[in-house]
Amino acid sequence: MDEKTYTIDDLCDLTGFSRRTIRYYVQEGIIGPPAGRGRGGFYYDSQLQKLLQIKSLQDKGMGLTAIGKYLNQEKIEEPVVRRHVWVEYEIIPGVEIHVRRDVEERLQKKVLDILKVAQSIAEGG
Repeated sequence: MDEKTYTIDDLCDLTGFSRRTIRYYVQEGIIGPPAGRGRGGFYYDSQLQKLLQIKSLQDKGMGLTAIGKYLNQEKIEEPVVRRHVWVEYEIIPGVEIHVRRDVEERLQKKVLDILKVAQSIAEGG
């Protein structure tokens, strides 16, 4: 049973990566080089799967250095994606203080005190 092969254009279509990006990943050793040379070069299913895994890890917020280590089985944990809601307070035009919603709710008095001090400083007091 032969392994399916892909051109670089096939990989671009299937992964959403550009030719340049795929070549960069080869250059950096993140994926293996194509078999063959020049226009006759082709990639295997294993390289396609690795590119799809890279895309998935990037979507989870992992950086390329960490992805390279992860794919090369170096000890690294997958990132924990945290999403927070932020509240912004404008002190003066162009100057804002951002507070995470859960912190604002827990420490409402302290946040208000910080805002008063910031307002006073901004007004020159």
